[in-house]
Amino acid sequence: MAYRALYRVFRPQTFQDVVGQEHITKTLQNALREQRFSHAYLFSGPRGTGKTSAAKILAKAVNCQQGPAPEPCNECAACKGITEGSVVDVIEIDAASNRGVEEIRDVRDKVKYAPSEVRFKVYIIDEVHMLTTEAFNALLKTLEEPPGHVIFILATTEPHRLPATIISRCQRFDFRSISAKAMMDRLRYIAATENVEISDQALALMSRVSEGGMRDVLSLFDQVLSYSGNKVEVDDVILVTGVVSQSVLAEVTELVRQKNASGLLEVLQRVISEGKNSEQFLNDLLMYFRDLLLYKTAPKLDELQHRLMGDDQFHGLSQSFTHPFLYSIIEKLSKVSQDMKWASHPKIVLEMGLIRLLESEGNSEQPKEAATNASVEDLLQRINQLEQRLNQVGQVAVSTPAAEVMETPRKEAMRRVGMPSTVRISENRIREVAAGSEPEGLRKITGLWSDVLNRIKKKKIQVHAWLLDGVPVAVGSGGLVVSFKSAIHRETTEKPQHRQIIEEVLQSVWGQRLDLLTLMENQWQEIEATTRSTGASEPQGEENKEESDPFLDEAIKLVGEHLIHIKD
Repeated sequence: MAYRALYRVFRPQTFQDVVGQEHITKTLQNALREQRFSHAYLFSGPRGTGKTSAAKILAKAVNCQQGPAPEPCNECAACKGITEGSVVDVIEIDAASNRGVEEIRDVRDKVKYAPSEVRFKVYIIDEVHMLTTEAFNALLKTLEEPPGHVIFILATTEPHRLPATIISRCQRFDFRSISAKAMMDRLRYIAATENVEISDQALALMSRVSEGGMRDVLSLFDQVLSYSGNKVEVDDVILVTGVVSQSVLAEVTELVRQKNASGLLEVLQRVISEGKNSEQFLNDLLMYFRDLLLYKTAPKLDELQHRLMGDDQFHGLSQSFTHPFLYSIIEKLSKVSQDMKWASHPKIVLEMGLIRLLESEGNSEQPKEAATNASVEDLLQRINQLEQRLNQVGQVAVSTPAAEVMETPRKEAMRRVGMPSTVRISENRIREVAAGSEPEGLRKITGLWSDVLNRIKKKKIQVHAWLLDGVPVAVGSGGLVVSFKSAIHRETTEKPQHRQIIEEVLQSVWGQRLDLLTLMENQWQEIEATTRSTGASEPQGEENKEESDPFLDEAIKLVGEHLIHIKD
């Protein structure tokens, strides 16, 4: 008899043999026990997890001569015929090669005929997501209301590609990836059956490489047996699969911790010279750092236990790295993996990526504490230097008061330049009111100011809110000057409708009309200073007063008094 692959020899023949899918097998067994099985099932999940095998077991269970029963007997003619594929009423269709509407129409036409050998006619449609849209439409009605003697079992690895109308007509079962522990137990059973010695490290590596697929791990086991014979070690699996050994990954990780660039590049060259693929090396290194992070975060995870087998360095390495460092390493390796896919020289990209790993900071706790202490000492030293400079500046300021006098014109010029550009004032009129203002009149309007505010509040509260920022500074010559600290308060008060309300209230309180004149506080300080100096320098008497020159006033506003010299 010709040799048969291990995954065919050890294909599950009962629900009990299906590994890692207890949530599905128990549900199907209960449905069979209570005779409540459906007319259509959808089995979805990753490759090699038992979808087609479960479909055939279900076909045997419903057609078993001892059933329908929770488990097929595998002894009657129906069970043996289905196992061998000789029963014509159990039809397995590969939708990848029979995906057109004509094939599905043929199925639809033959569904109405009763089974000839067994109790139910079972259609197992594998890779059902490959059917065309027209084929799905042709299947809809039959799938919704098939004859009582027909059961449909659809299997797919990509359920998202199925129309919702198909999914809604089926009972859906999602197969899970098989855990490493379950695969290792199954491999031990097969190795014992085949009289093969295999180490736990080899079992762990094969289960990790297969990525949760039982068919994949059995195919790999078959290949390793052909290479090594009846005794399998981890080195045999490494040679067959081409993966990088855990000892090399631990060596690379230690070199990263030591920031040894030359040693890192030597290991990379050695790995590539042994025929390892650079992308496989990068993927294995990325998974190693990922496992370090997971072990440091949750050391009890089952999927990490295979790392601890035969690797005494793994635990120590996980404790020597901080979480931020591992995050940085994983992000950088992921970026290198993406860059290598599009690079014309992947090896160069890999070498650059490994060197960049050494630039990561915070790879251990002690350097982190040392860096923190150094930064604190540096800050204290800088604070002491600043205090010394401040003391020196204070001594210079006390010993040279003349410097402050020299800076006064410059500060005044800066203050003029710093005025808001939106402020526009009637300077001539304000100077006229300031010149005619008497202290007694200012005291009187200041005493009446609260009454003015209260009356304005009764008329319009918004105007009262804007005017609260103003302070009367001069009254006379039929006008009232109010200074503001905020430009927006002054501008809002100057609006015609607001000005009208304020002037009406002022007339009722003061007894005569007063023009409202507003300006900023710094502008009033300048006008008040120039008014006093002008009043002191001018001779007494109305006959000696000179009218102000508008051109001179504008020139003073533009450049300042300290830059203007008047010549007769």
